[in-house]
Amino acid sequence: EEITFEMLKNAMVDSASRDEQEKEKRRKVMEKFQKAPFEEIAAQCEARAAMLQSKYDQIFEINIRPPPSPSGSVPGKLGQIPCRSVPVYEMTFPDLCVY
Repeated sequence: EEITFEMLKNAMVDSASRDEQEKEKRRKVMEKFQKAPFEEIAAQCEARAAMLQSKYDQIFEINIRPPPSPSGSVPGKLGQIPCRSVPVYEMTFPDLCVY
């Protein structure tokens, strides 16, 4: 792909406008922390933290499940019939491996 003068010029203009936007955002944040009451700032941070924690809980609920029981029994939930528990001495070798 050929790089032209116009492409370089547009890249420079885009980065300059992006820098201006970042400076403006930084200025607004600084102004808010200097002028806003502490309770308001704390409430906003608490709301964001609660939202983030709920997202983490959703992710961990999906991804993390308890490991299978070596005896073959599964902890039953309401309405579920638990699997038959097998004594350890009757298990075959692969079932005894823990991973």
